[in-house]
Amino acid sequence: MTDSVGYKGNDTLLVGIILGVLAFWLFAQTTLNINVDMAKDLNMDVSMMNIAVSITALFSGIFIVVFGGLADRIGRVKMIRIGFYFSIVGSLLVGLTPAGGAAAPVLILGRIFQGLSAAAIMPASLALVKAYWEGKERQRAISLWSMGSWGGSGFAALFGGLMVNVGWRWIFFAAAILSIVGLIMIKGTPESKAERKGAIKNDYAGIFTFMLAMIALQLVVTKGAQ
Repeated sequence: MTDSVGYKGNDTLLVGIILGVLAFWLFAQTTLNINVDMAKDLNMDVSMMNIAVSITALFSGIFIVVFGGLADRIGRVKMIRIGFYFSIVGSLLVGLTPAGGAAAPVLILGRIFQGLSAAAIMPASLALVKAYWEGKERQRAISLWSMGSWGGSGFAALFGGLMVNVGWRWIFFAAAILSIVGLIMIKGTPESKAERKGAIKNDYAGIFTFMLAMIALQLVVTKGAQ
């Protein structure tokens, strides 16, 4: 593996990171637009489909702070890889969800993996950009990362509309393919960790309180949507 000292990020690494962000938007945004078709195709109750749609944001919101701090310790590249693995597994589970009684548990499990993927990739990738790019190159890299993050919403909506006639499952197969390509493109990137200054204390009480708050908020939003 390349030595991280003096390492400078390149476009291959940047594109790989952005693909991870785009994969997140492909399943996060398009599901909001195709959930009715998915429910009919899978013979699922609308309430269960609403849970499947919202549970990704719930797990992403709960674990994004936890995974961001963990990435600083164990390594941001490692956390991004974990995020890609989560994305591949989650996307394939959703894409291969069988119709009938097994639909709800398989779909919800896949959506949980997708939420964990976003929580792992988003903070770790931004931290990696800040670590391996300097000056104007960093500004450019952050701008492109932001375009992939926020611009990915519009791209996902357009892509979802184009894939309606092909089948909603292919949206998630495409997300899995993007994640595989992104995983290949970040290969060989040196590890990056936060510099430790003294002993690190874990605020478990704060993390637990944050998780409860996110769960309560999601329950309120889901109940209001129903």
